[in-house]
Amino acid sequence: MDNEIKKRKRGKGQKISLFFSIFSYVLAVVSAVFAIYWKMNNGTQSPIFASALASIFFCASCGFVLQFIANANLPDFNLSEKN
Repeated sequence: MDNEIKKRKRGKGQKISLFFSIFSYVLAVVSAVFAIYWKMNNGTQSPIFASALASIFFCASCGFVLQFIANANLPDFNLSEKN
């Protein structure tokens, strides 16, 4: 038996997922910069500051999930080719 796992090429969906994961990480950084700016000028008692923190968490979480999908070694379910 051959237990070696072959690394497959990324499909179109995985490439799109990688792009949006990077975009999500950038949005998380932008939200963090905005939250720091808002805290310096207005304090932490504003709902806008809480929304900025929630945006950081949401964008970072989406980026993590999308990066995980982009790096997954998915099997090929193409039925037209027989190996």
